[in-house]
Amino acid sequence: MITIDPARRLADAIGLGEGKGNEIQRVPLDTTGELWVTMLDVQETFDSLVRDTSPTPERAKEVMDNSFYRSLSRSLSGTRDYMAAERLYDLCEDPRFDVIIVDTPPSRNALDFLESPERLARFLKHPIVKFLVAPSRGGFRLVNAAMQPVFKAISTVVGGDTLTGTAAFLRAFDGMEEEFSRRALVVADTLRSRSSSFVIVTAPSPDALTEAHHFVSELSRLGITLQLIVANRMPPHFGALAATEEHSMAQSQSGDLARVYELIAGLHDDADRADSDIQAFIQRTSAAFPGVSIAFATELATDIHDMDSIGALAQQLAAPLSQQ
Repeated sequence: MITIDPARRLADAIGLGEGKGNEIQRVPLDTTGELWVTMLDVQETFDSLVRDTSPTPERAKEVMDNSFYRSLSRSLSGTRDYMAAERLYDLCEDPRFDVIIVDTPPSRNALDFLESPERLARFLKHPIVKFLVAPSRGGFRLVNAAMQPVFKAISTVVGGDTLTGTAAFLRAFDGMEEEFSRRALVVADTLRSRSSSFVIVTAPSPDALTEAHHFVSELSRLGITLQLIVANRMPPHFGALAATEEHSMAQSQSGDLARVYELIAGLHDDADRADSDIQAFIQRTSAAFPGVSIAFATELATDIHDMDSIGALAQQLAAPLSQQ
């Protein structure tokens, strides 16, 4: 399992230590099978990708020592999404693992991740990028001379050092862009393949259900099919609790005893309303996502902070609807 969410909530609950980079750690389990976990390290993933695609170690060092590359790998918007896709590529190529689970950020950011492989491939195949990446190929020396006024004008806007660093990076990057693009497209195909399953987590509120519906529409636009919806933080199910007897007892009593019966009757009424709301939410969810399986998780009394609480949540998700 890999978490690409910058928030460390799941990583901390599993016990994934900080400062481990892309190291894959095994989680002790009292069961058959193995669970290995890792958290995305953007810088380490980018460096590894450069080393893997570079024709020589010297070229890789030249790229990684470049000031523009360091800025690109640390702060450019979208870099995390691109490297998350690259890390997924690495894990899919690793023969040790039978199933790979990707924990993404909330839906708005998850879409950026899902779209990033093809977005990167399109960018790398753009004629302008190819023009800038390969200044030493046939005929480019003359073109570069003709482009000097343009580069000079750009340098007055972005700064000469920035432009020089960018140009040096692009020269060093020459020949590596094809492998970058190939890997990105492999991940894009994997995400759309039948071997991949998508799960959305929502909550019993109109806003959450609306957001989930929008996310499913975006998945459909990307050619991705949803397999499961998890309705999280559901109120507890009390079942039918008729308060008729308590209301009658409250009317037949007086003083404190009457107030106690009235309080109990009120609690029963609240539970009935909560159950009605739950059933209405289930019906709305089923209608909004026909043909998609739904699992439910009741809100726990304590926060999920360790493997025991994760196990309790897993048992709920695995239980049939009739038992929830």
